[in-house]
Amino acid sequence: MKYETFEKKDIFKKLFWYSIPLIVGNIVLLSYDLVDALVISKFVGEKGLASVSTAGQISSLTLLFFYGLCMGAAVIISEYYGAKEIMGVKFEISTTLITGGIFAVSVSMLLSIFANNIFNLMQVPLDVMSETVLYLRIACVGLPFVFVYNVYGNALKAMGNSKVPTFFLALSAVINIVLDLVFVAIFKWGVAGASIATVIAQISTCILIYIYIQVNVKELRFKKGEFMVRKRLAIRTFRDGMVTAIQQAVPPLGKTLVMAKVNTLGVIAMATNGIINRVDNFAILPAQNIALSIMTFTAQSRGAKRNDLIYDILKKGLILELGFSAIVFTVLFFFKNNIMVALAPPRSTEVIEMGNSYLQIMSFGYFLVAITNTYHGFFRGMGNMTLTLYDSLLNILTRVFVVYTFMDVWKFNALAWGTIIGWVILNVFATIMFIYHKKIKWADVYVAPTDEERRQYE
Repeated sequence: MKYETFEKKDIFKKLFWYSIPLIVGNIVLLSYDLVDALVISKFVGEKGLASVSTAGQISSLTLLFFYGLCMGAAVIISEYYGAKEIMGVKFEISTTLITGGIFAVSVSMLLSIFANNIFNLMQVPLDVMSETVLYLRIACVGLPFVFVYNVYGNALKAMGNSKVPTFFLALSAVINIVLDLVFVAIFKWGVAGASIATVIAQISTCILIYIYIQVNVKELRFKKGEFMVRKRLAIRTFRDGMVTAIQQAVPPLGKTLVMAKVNTLGVIAMATNGIINRVDNFAILPAQNIALSIMTFTAQSRGAKRNDLIYDILKKGLILELGFSAIVFTVLFFFKNNIMVALAPPRSTEVIEMGNSYLQIMSFGYFLVAITNTYHGFFRGMGNMTLTLYDSLLNILTRVFVVYTFMDVWKFNALAWGTIIGWVILNVFATIMFIYHKKIKWADVYVAPTDEERRQYE
């Protein structure tokens, strides 16, 4: 791959075509999530759906934490790639794989060991506890493989290739859907079957992307002596990566805290929450992927010393974000009942009514998500990870406060109002921070490889 320079007139086109494969691929991936919920709903029932939704929240929280680590590394890779420093790209990848891999295995083991304790804290009802624990323990097997996939996938994206990682995500979803139907619908393995299908798909995708890179991407193949930890990069990677990882983990952690309150409303509310979480994952997908394109091109421009492009990337990224948010609003507001009928268990009128009421409120909130993700993509691309963390903490604290304070009055709709109020406060804070840092100028965090590292590479 060769870094290609671009001008202001190319920015919107670059952002659009970089984002589209990511959006499409993640839609396919999340389609699996919906199929998973549909299969569990139809063949196992409300208790099975409640178990998978609850355990899946912890699994998703962990995966987002790992993804945040990889995203921190991706910013550094983008900077090196924009500066045409391929050795820096390889040094960063090897450092992340070694240090992050050890971390991923450790976290997965701890989750498996303490699964019962976690779900007791979440007030999971006893009649769904055993299956919830089983689902999470099986899912832990695949988590380290997802981390390795994300390192390589984010490296390709950082180098401007969003199509190949998208293909492998789509392939993973197809494998997942097929095995889900076989294990749950045909073999009747229930919740365990759904988790086993996910793990097999994760391991397969990890192996396939590694093979692809070894065959097709010479810049990411390691020679003898190159695959090692660089202390200087490890410090920055884990500093930025941990901040980004915590920020990525904050929203699902907030959802987990909210879920503990929702669980007190009973199994119907738990099942509804599982469905609307999946719908929400679809709804925020365009905004998240466009934010990734903003981050990538901002970091590449900084590495290439093209600071004249960065504010145009921000402006045109926001236009793209708002355009996709209008599409999301239209679908959720006008077709909410169709969505709930398709995803709810048979004859679950209460689930459908509860979901309809939630989506009617939340559909307006996704315009706020567009603004949020524009800021976050820009902040990360500028190398300032802490601003996104502060934003997310402020958002989630507001959301949890509203839900715990007003759920007795607003019932399930407290989730929607808490989320919207949280996004409003987040965007006000992000705007203030953007104006402040623009006024004092952004710090230059890019560091070129040392002479010693160049000699090692040669």
